Amino acid sequence: MPMNVRGWSLAYWLLSASFLLTAALTMLHIRAGFVTSYLADLTVPALLYVVSRGLATGKRRNVLMRWLGRTPERAASVFFLASTATEVSQIYWPRGFFAGRYDPWDIVAYGAGLSACYCCERLQGTRLSAPDPGT
Repeated sequence: MPMNVRGWSLAYWLLSASFLLTAALTMLHIRAGFVTSYLADLTVPALLYVVSRGLATGKRRNVLMRWLGRTPERAASVFFLASTATEVSQIYWPRGFFAGRYDPWDIVAYGAGLSACYCCERLQGTRLSAPDPGT
């Protein structure tokens, strides 16, 4: 397994575990500060980014993932806009499909998680495509 896929595979499992932890705590109505307030907001869009780009497996399995993950910019933009839309919907529809209370820090968390994945992928691509200084 190539080094870059191993790293992204580890990221995938850490993001998945973080999401499952926050989901379990939320369902059990346990308040755990940052973990229950913002960890899912950091990890879910980032997890969707990793999956849609096929970074952990090296391939995108279905048509939707191939379209969403065609470029890093498309994936990051779509997931940021979709996540932000769910948060903004809480202003106008607090008991709706994405029930909750609007928190602008959630939007910051979406951006931070996605930015970390986007930047890591771009830096990795730059290192992989950089010319060998010895030639």
